[in-house]
Amino acid sequence: MTSSIRYLASFIALLFSSSVWAMSVTFVNPGKEGERFWDMVTETMRAAATDFGIELEVIYAQRNRVRMAEQGVAVTQRQTPPDYLILVNEEQAAEKILLAASQKQIRTLMLLNDFLPEQRTRVGLPGGVHKNLLGAITPDNFGAGERMMTALHRCVEQSKMQPPYHFLAIGGDKLTPASIDRNGGALSVVDNHKNEIKLDRFLYANWNRSEAKALTHSYLQWAERNQITPAAIWSANDPIAFGARDALQENGLQAGKDVCMVGLNWSAEALQLVRSGELLLSDGGHFLAGAWSMVALKDYHARLQQGDDQPIGSVRFQMQSIDATNVDQYLNRLGDENWGKIDFNRFLLGDSSKNHDYDFSLKHVFNSINH
Repeated sequence: MTSSIRYLASFIALLFSSSVWAMSVTFVNPGKEGERFWDMVTETMRAAATDFGIELEVIYAQRNRVRMAEQGVAVTQRQTPPDYLILVNEEQAAEKILLAASQKQIRTLMLLNDFLPEQRTRVGLPGGVHKNLLGAITPDNFGAGERMMTALHRCVEQSKMQPPYHFLAIGGDKLTPASIDRNGGALSVVDNHKNEIKLDRFLYANWNRSEAKALTHSYLQWAERNQITPAAIWSANDPIAFGARDALQENGLQAGKDVCMVGLNWSAEALQLVRSGELLLSDGGHFLAGAWSMVALKDYHARLQQGDDQPIGSVRFQMQSIDATNVDQYLNRLGDENWGKIDFNRFLLGDSSKNHDYDFSLKHVFNSINH
């Protein structure tokens, strides 16, 4: 075979391979464009999609659940819809989109927030009532909330304060599954230490820094009137922690010195506060779920080409804390937030269909960085 014929044969094989393996994905992002956490979800998703040659479209719902439902349904009604649809059950608003996707047989993967038990009775399990429902990629939010509250308890125990310790908790919302689980983890620690922790308030800031600042300011005024010394503030995410910290500063208190504080998201600003000692930790890593959804879909798509259409099922991964012991390591490796230097091919299972074998740990992420 001449070199020109060999080249032509290779080119035809490449074209055939591309047509077989090409896949399109649309992600309906419930957050606001410019909202750092949801942008990080998109960024990691794009980085992995690039590694896998996936055609990815991202649509932002701007934190409007009605708009999110409308956008998702509109995607299903296109003349040429995507091969795969990724949804977040933000404020329990994804069910309508799933029903529309089911009618068009568009394979759908849930991300970060799966259906709640009450919804599950209607939508069924992956591959069940709705054959197009592939499963979900979700973090352990209960464990994150629990770790955060445990860290606060340890912090106040090491202070000069005497129990009962007065705590303020500020959650994101009351409806989103991830928020419900995160709040539940925090409350479980309070329940286990009722004689030591006095939870004065559990408030909701809609994940918003300015609302968290206003809520904290009101709490501090109440505490002063009642001669109560605040010991700790549990914040459901980093922006809430920033707002609480702003209120502390305006009231002459210092985060990390006068009041123990935690956050969640691994945001750049929060990690600098961990480094300075103002935050005990920022839990998280769940923004990488964007990449993990690409990994799971790439593996599923490969199995599908081989005639195996078993759904992905439930892939649950651990979140982790970044604190004084590992913040420098993280900042040195990923402080630039350049997710493209992670080789996401190393996370694929290949022929294996055992989804519990996925290793999405921070250690594996570090080991998969291209130097």
